[in-house]
Amino acid sequence: MIRIENLSVGYEGEEKLFSSLCLTLERKRPVLILSDPGCGKTSLAKALCGVGTRFYSMNVEGSFSYDSLDLLSLGVPERRSYVARSIQNVDEAVLFPTVSDEVAFPLEQRMLGRDQIKKELASLLERYDLVRYHDADTSELSGGEKRRLNLAALDAVDPKLFIYDEAFDDLSSSWRKRLLSIMREKEYVLTLGSHYLKEYDGFFEEVYEIRDKKLVPYEKKKVFFSFPSPLEGGKHHALSIENVIYSQTHKAMKDDNVFTLRVSSMTIESGMAYLLEGENGAGKSTFARLLTGLVDADGGVISFDSVPIKARERRRCVSYLFQNPFNQLYLPRVEDELMSVAKDRREAERTASLFSLELDDYTQELSYGKAKMLQAAIYYILDRPFVVFDEVDSAISYQDTMKMLSLFMEKGAGVLMISHDERIKGAFKGKAYHMQGGLIR
Repeated sequence: MIRIENLSVGYEGEEKLFSSLCLTLERKRPVLILSDPGCGKTSLAKALCGVGTRFYSMNVEGSFSYDSLDLLSLGVPERRSYVARSIQNVDEAVLFPTVSDEVAFPLEQRMLGRDQIKKELASLLERYDLVRYHDADTSELSGGEKRRLNLAALDAVDPKLFIYDEAFDDLSSSWRKRLLSIMREKEYVLTLGSHYLKEYDGFFEEVYEIRDKKLVPYEKKKVFFSFPSPLEGGKHHALSIENVIYSQTHKAMKDDNVFTLRVSSMTIESGMAYLLEGENGAGKSTFARLLTGLVDADGGVISFDSVPIKARERRRCVSYLFQNPFNQLYLPRVEDELMSVAKDRREAERTASLFSLELDDYTQELSYGKAKMLQAAIYYILDRPFVVFDEVDSAISYQDTMKMLSLFMEKGAGVLMISHDERIKGAFKGKAYHMQGGLIR
């Protein structure tokens, strides 16, 4: 049995994130904690794994034990065999150049023999559908593929307690179900999330939330998806894609190393919402990079109001909110980021309020969800006619997802949402597209 008793967590010089947190984890009784961004879910995971006090100037008080063993008394390496976590920011989690290296390292840390490492490595690559990527450069994987790699590395650690921090983010619906099946095999499971996914139904024995700095039973809420109506009036713009083809090479893969994206015909209009879904690795983020001018097509035409535009011109009319918001945040504080694009401080203050941000907060200390809100706030000020939200709903609440969508559409932007969330897909009222193997239909 795993017990957390009277746990208090905070950072030096700041208020405690929560106090007197008590939780008992029983074998084969998975627990889910749901809370809005910034409530302390990731900080809890860091505290339990020991990295909080070791690397993040965190103060941790209370008790955390496995049977009669005091886990808080153990250093990070010793504690790792008892508790380990999947990391929310998968780009931060991946440390090695190839997929096999990433999964083999924790196996080697367990001091397994060479033959056992080979056996375990092959099994984990197969379990997470990574066999064909075994020699692939990890930087070339899609967001969902990196997520599966991070989960495979967590399995390689083989701790007593598995902490899944927003582990369903970036995964397709089919892979979310497969992950639940994998989680059923674990003895102790603690999952952290920002909203209640449809896939959770019937799986978790106990569900809690962090409210007013306390851990309390979760009150299941009805989810109302109020998708904005198309904007009437204002400037009308259209972004058209005709017979576009784009190919890229995965340098380290030995077979099928050329990925080709093809879009025969597609139009995005201002003031409208569109949905793009598909399996991990289908090419959704590649299409987003093409649409937003980060790469250019090998053939075909992309037009703005019937005038063909090249990649550099597309960057000025299409905003791209990356899957990982920290890849677009460079300045020290929220205020610095907003003032870099705002006309004046009043606009920065008003936008911060709209997106529930504090100007004095340090950018790199934001939770993943708050960082996504800041990323959106920057593009809201830039006010481009089109915007692509790549996995916008990951790590933020449904309420914030709909609020962000509404704010952009009220300005007249045409919005393309990339999402795996079954609830959002089921409630979506705009035009939906499916991508498979580089083809959109």
